[in-house]
Amino acid sequence: MVIQYIKNITIVLLLLSVTACKKTVETKETKKVPIAVSVIKVQRNDIKEYLTFNGVTQYQKKDDIRSNITGYISYMPFKIGDPIRIGQTFASLRTKEQDALKEAVKIDSSLAKFIGPIRIASNANGIITVLNVTQNGYVAEGDILATIVQPKTLVVQVNVPYEYEGTIKIGSVCEILLQNGQTLSAKITGTLPMIDPAAQSQVFLIALPDASLPENLNVQVRTIFKEDAEAMAIPKKALQTNELLTDYWVMKVVNDSLAIKVAVFPELKNDSLIQIKSDKIHLNDLVILEGAYQMQDSTLVKYK
Repeated sequence: MVIQYIKNITIVLLLLSVTACKKTVETKETKKVPIAVSVIKVQRNDIKEYLTFNGVTQYQKKDDIRSNITGYISYMPFKIGDPIRIGQTFASLRTKEQDALKEAVKIDSSLAKFIGPIRIASNANGIITVLNVTQNGYVAEGDILATIVQPKTLVVQVNVPYEYEGTIKIGSVCEILLQNGQTLSAKITGTLPMIDPAAQSQVFLIALPDASLPENLNVQVRTIFKEDAEAMAIPKKALQTNELLTDYWVMKVVNDSLAIKVAVFPELKNDSLIQIKSDKIHLNDLVILEGAYQMQDSTLVKYK
């Protein structure tokens, strides 16, 4: 009897021990460790969304200096890039006939008036960008000796797809982004009444009368497409989405420790921020900035 009693007591103690161990394990398994994250407040920002187009600088007005006679260049002091004024002597010419008369002048001095250099004057103010002659070079009547551009006629030609015809118009404010990082503020000043048949784009013009830029410089032109000065915005990396980019959400932190999944609708965006709309998100709410990738709804979190 005593032995049987001891056996029963032993079995009961073993069962109690095993049960206690299971409860301890279960308690340890159900205890959740909060995930460390960084958070940011939802704030109000002025967000502008831009349209960006390619453009190129062009001089609208160019004038050619032509030879008015056949002969040889006896004087021409200019080089490419030199300024010239209207009426200023560009070059002097001598003809074969004048060379032949030099001997005759020794006999008849009255012929001297026919051997003087023939003056070619500039017909415009501007900068010489093309120079086709050199000292003592031969030219024929009507040859183009040089090309003069007028710096005040500098424009940027912008190709705009016709789908934006209602957005881009004369008077629209824009920014010209140069390759050296400089930005020029300007306005659309004109347009060409034609459409490129292949690209279905229209050329708009931006006058830059005071800019000192070379011709054929590739630039970017951007103008405001949409703007919301009171946008409720978050950093782009705080916004989560699925692989198909059909659903968007943020992980909102409530009670300082619980991250819940809240569906949002993204709208305007710039380089760093994106506007969101949701009935469940308000200004100054905390959303997870880093650490929310593949996070499940109602996850315990901690942040500094």
